[in-house]
Amino acid sequence: MILEQDICGGGPSGRNGGFASGWWDELHGLVHLYGAEGAVRASREISASIDGIGLFCDRHGVDAWFKKAGYVFAATSTRHEELCAEMAAIAAEVGAPEEMRALTAAEVKQRCASPAFRGGAFMRDGASVQPALLARGLRRVVLERGARIHEGTEVTRLDEGPPAVAVTPQGIVRARHVVLAVNAWATGWRRLGRLIAAWSSYIVMTAPAPEKLAAIGWTGGELITDLRTSLRYFRTTKDGRIAFGGGGGRARSRIDESFTNDKRAVIEAAEGFRRFFPGFADVPLEDGWGGPIDVSPTHLPAFGSLSPGHIHYALGYTGNGVAPSHLAGRVIADLVTGSDSDVVRLPMVNAKAQKFPPEPLRSMGAAVVRRAIIEYDTAEEQGMRPRPLTSAIAKLPRRLGYLLGP
Repeated sequence: MILEQDICGGGPSGRNGGFASGWWDELHGLVHLYGAEGAVRASREISASIDGIGLFCDRHGVDAWFKKAGYVFAATSTRHEELCAEMAAIAAEVGAPEEMRALTAAEVKQRCASPAFRGGAFMRDGASVQPALLARGLRRVVLERGARIHEGTEVTRLDEGPPAVAVTPQGIVRARHVVLAVNAWATGWRRLGRLIAAWSSYIVMTAPAPEKLAAIGWTGGELITDLRTSLRYFRTTKDGRIAFGGGGGRARSRIDESFTNDKRAVIEAAEGFRRFFPGFADVPLEDGWGGPIDVSPTHLPAFGSLSPGHIHYALGYTGNGVAPSHLAGRVIADLVTGSDSDVVRLPMVNAKAQKFPPEPLRSMGAAVVRRAIIEYDTAEEQGMRPRPLTSAIAKLPRRLGYLLGP
């Protein structure tokens, strides 16, 4: 039984950027946390989940616009070019040079000729999806298999038990096992709240302009991001649009309308789009939307079970949840059934959790650091030196042991 406060796909699962991407760009953090062998095992499982999403769509007739065309990291500064070279070097060091390779400026422009782009890198693990179509397709298949889904049903309290009791305004549900798949809303759960901080991310969408895409050579369907810490991410759609996200957003612990009605964040995303794609000046932006993402201290998700073992969770996707949530489903299914599988032995399953500070320090710190990171990125992108105070605040998380920030 699924209890969903909105509709299936109404939250981040249906409103994300549509990036089903690998973890080969996360090797630095993965190796730091789990060693080279654990890092490669985890990255291979994410690769399997990307392919698994495509197989699911084919098997069940879900037209979610799945297209596996790879992932381009487009550098917009000298430091970002150095980061691309480092990512390729780490992949080679762990024995996976085919997964990530550096690109020259000419090779980047062959894939997408934005005047803002310099060199870059290419990760072959990258597929685009239309996330709302995927979420609704998942809903259909789950119903066909006999599950019950109660949309518009908010869980107001969970008595852990066992058995666990989920309390809703319409009634209660008792269960031997509970899966908490609540994303950034986990900030409100006592035993999970300090595992994440909530930041927001926004997307703008152009009108269809396939002739403009052809003019800049972006016809292969590659996912593209820049190398800012406050990431900009963009992809094309089946009907010739560009979905362009990033550039701003808020950071706080309570999920409210400030996460979904942030005009400033929409404007900042639109400004980023216009900077990268000046040739689209006459193409209108037809829509914009956003919401919260669950940022973890490690920039990577955590999967596991709360003591005594019947309440399971997956969270901390940090803006990259499409493929990792598929892996999370595989992990949690095996945790529920007690299967001793390769995925439940991945190093991020039931790992010792790194936590953020308690409130109000978590919200206050996240808000200040978030704005400092955006200011730091903007200065660097414009060829200026960030202010010393801005730089110090933006780099503070890493000094405190978190794998976040420049």
